[in-house]
Amino acid sequence: LPALRAPRRMNFSLDLKDAEAARYLREQEELKMLGPEVQVCFVLSSGKSFTKTFRMGNLVEHLKVAVQSEINVPFEDQELYMGETLMADPLMIRDLWKNEKEELKVSVKQLKSSSKKLEDTPSDKQESKMKSGEVIETEEVDEEYAESTDEEFIEKETERKETSS
Repeated sequence: LPALRAPRRMNFSLDLKDAEAARYLREQEELKMLGPEVQVCFVLSSGKSFTKTFRMGNLVEHLKVAVQSEINVPFEDQELYMGETLMADPLMIRDLWKNEKEELKVSVKQLKSSSKKLEDTPSDKQESKMKSGEVIETEEVDEEYAESTDEEFIEKETERKETSS
C-alpha cells in the first residue's frame, strides 16, 4: 500500500488590492454593457420637471425608482410615458429611445389608486438636505440607481418593499 500523505496546506490569502482591482474591472465592464449615459427629463402633471442621468441599458423600473425617491410617489402608482407610448417596466431605455445624445422627455402620470398627489412633495433625501441647510439640486444624478446593475436594483427594491411592509 502506498503511504498516505497529509493533505498539503494551500495558502488562500487574498491580496486586497487584487480583489479591489478585479471589482473595479467588473464594475467598468458592467457600465460598458449598460451603454452610454442619457439625460432623462421627468415632466410632472403640475408642469414641474427634474432631470437625472441614466444608462441606455437601465430598465424603466430604474426610472420609476428615481421618480419615487424624488417626489415620493410609490413605484407601483406610476406610469411613465414617452410621448403617447407607455414605458413598460421590463424594457430598457435603449428599447424605447435610440438617441442617447438627446434628452429623453418622460411624462409621469399617477394612477388613481394612489392616495398621494403628484406634487412637489420633498423626498426623504431632500428633507434631510433641507434640515441641514444644503441646497437641493433637481438635476442631481442618482448614482445609486443610474449605475446599478439589474441584480443590485432588484435587491434594493426587494429590501425597500420589505422595510415598507
